[in-house]
Order: sequence, then C-alpha cells, then structure tokens
Amino acid sequence: MWERIKEYFKEQSRTEKKKLREMTFKEKAEYIWEYYRFQIIAAVVVIAVAGSIIHGILNPPIPSFAGVALFEVYFGETFEKEFERITAEALIEDRELEAVYTHSFLSGGDPSTEMINVQKLMAMVSTNELDLLIAENEMFLSFIEEDFLMPLSDAGIVLNEGALVYGENEAGESAAYGVNLKDSALFYDLNVIGEKISAGIIVNSTRAENAARLLEFMAAE
Repeated sequence: MWERIKEYFKEQSRTEKKKLREMTFKEKAEYIWEYYRFQIIAAVVVIAVAGSIIHGILNPPIPSFAGVALFEVYFGETFEKEFERITAEALIEDRELEAVYTHSFLSGGDPSTEMINVQKLMAMVSTNELDLLIAENEMFLSFIEEDFLMPLSDAGIVLNEGALVYGENEAGESAAYGVNLKDSALFYDLNVIGEKISAGIIVNSTRAENAARLLEFMAAE
C-alpha cells in the first residue's frame, strides 16, 4: 500500500515537472498562483513571522536602501557582495543606517526550482522587499509584458536613448521600462558582460527614488 502511495506521488511530481517545463514564464506564474496561492500565502506568513523574530533577535537588520532581484542570472561568487559594497559606497551617506541588498533567484533549469523561485519572487514583491530587477534581455521583456516593471518616465529617469529598453505592457502601451547594461562602467569593473542583461524598477517599489538613483548609477558609462 505504502509503495503504491509513494509511486502515485512520484508520478504526480513527474507530471507536474513536465507540465511546467513546457510553459512560458507568464504561464508558470499564472499556473502557480492559481493552484498554489493559498500555500504560498501560508508559507510566506509562517516564514516571515519566524524569520523576522529569529533574525530580529540575533541580528537587527539595517534598513534597505534598495532590494535588487537577480533573476536567473549568475555573475560569479563575489558579485553580490561587491555590487552591494560599491553601490552602497557611492549612494549611501551613512552605511550604518541603510544598505543595498541583492537577492538571487537561480534555478539552473530545474522546473521544481523554477516554481519555487517564482513563488519566492512573488512573495518578496508583495512584501515590498524588492525594488530593482536584473535579468537577461529576453526574460526582461517578458517581465515588461506582465506589467511587472515601472516605466522609467514614472520614476523621473532620463538616460542615454541608445541604452533604453522598450516594450509593451499587457494593455499594448509602449514605453521605456529599463536600461541595457552594455555600457555600464560598474558591470565592466565587475567583469560582467552587460550587453546580455537589462535592469528596471519593479512596479510597486516603495523606494522608487532610491531605485532610480541606483539604476542611474548602474547605467553610467
């Protein structure tokens, strides 16, 4: 009996992985939210409460200047710490009062991990932990189509026209939603090929002014 039960759940897992592998990012997000939203909400609440209590006691966090999502991109072991250090030194007056935080969402092509990453991203966006998104160019355009990003004009950003990334949202409205990092001095110094990636401000950012300053710094030649 137990063997049949275990085999049933294994088969369910294989079917789920195959189904997710054939979906686009948008379809995955919609599917996951439709069938797992109550689990996501419950998990977020439990993790947030437990994590907040434990972390708050052991290590009171420095408030965030901006949270940066690195979605399905990997720039090396030292990138995140160096990125946080350099941007904080350039933009934050008192680094004991604010900090730049990076958050990696890397699946390695595994469908199960992709599902977890989508859940994690949605949860962190809903709790206003993220302000900027960095992703490969094709994936970045998908985020634009899903109304995930803020038009740069809404954040008062004026950048070199040649570096702007345009796209259409779900309503078919075209605007510049991000910047390609091909000419980024910061990413050049960090040994990253910026031409393959783009960055933009997440639509519900509560620190949009800080995010705009950070994006301008990242785009500077």
